Amino acid sequence: MFRIEQTYDLKATTALNVAVRKTTRRWYSYLRGGVWLLLAIDAAALAVSLIYGAFSLREDWFFLVSIAMMILFLAFDDTLNGYVSLHRLLPGTAHSVTVFAEDGYTAATDSIETKYRYEDVTSLCERGDYYFFFLGSKHGVIFDKRCFTQGDPDAFRAFIEGKTGLQFKTIK
Repeated sequence: MFRIEQTYDLKATTALNVAVRKTTRRWYSYLRGGVWLLLAIDAAALAVSLIYGAFSLREDWFFLVSIAMMILFLAFDDTLNGYVSLHRLLPGTAHSVTVFAEDGYTAATDSIETKYRYEDVTSLCERGDYYFFFLGSKHGVIFDKRCFTQGDPDAFRAFIEGKTGLQFKTIK
């Protein structure tokens, strides 16, 4: 039996958003690629303007603003999404105790207790200090490897892979 007691924080929800973007919502990675392309086009246009002396801050401020906005988007979108996810948690659900048994696992928060079946898990991945379970494309669960109060992460990994029939995908 395994037991994890954890409290969701910004680091965990940011990691979950990275995992979602790299697994169940691959289209979002294509959106990021489009933003990189627009950033390159803006930067090239700005460079040409500067080289040929056609740059005027009064007329070309849009290039600078759009480049800055795209850099901010690319640098902080996962953190911003993690912040929004953290603040959308229902009251009493930030702290959870999850117990894994042979027939399924139970997640208990301050406000509710939910029982899940292993066959409901559609995808598994891990990143750094976290394991992620996906139950479809819209629901992900974070398990912090540092928060095991019973069992250890390596044995847990093998146990979950055996119960779900899925393999953990390691993401960067």
